[in-house]
Amino acid sequence: MTTLQLPFNLEHPEVRAGFQAGQQAIYRDTRPITDIELVTFIRDFMADESQRLAYNVGFLFGLYIQN
Repeated sequence: MTTLQLPFNLEHPEVRAGFQAGQQAIYRDTRPITDIELVTFIRDFMADESQRLAYNVGFLFGLYIQN
């Protein structure tokens, strides 16, 4: 597994909110483990309201970030 290091700051408030939520231990078991699971995860994000896309992207980053 590769550790995720973001090459940019999270500036958008919704991305930051999703990121913080994704870091919560309760969501660790929802992390996609394979590339196919990641594609399915992203497909589900796309089915969500487009207004939530920024939050969902932040959430995905939060799931994989290492502190």
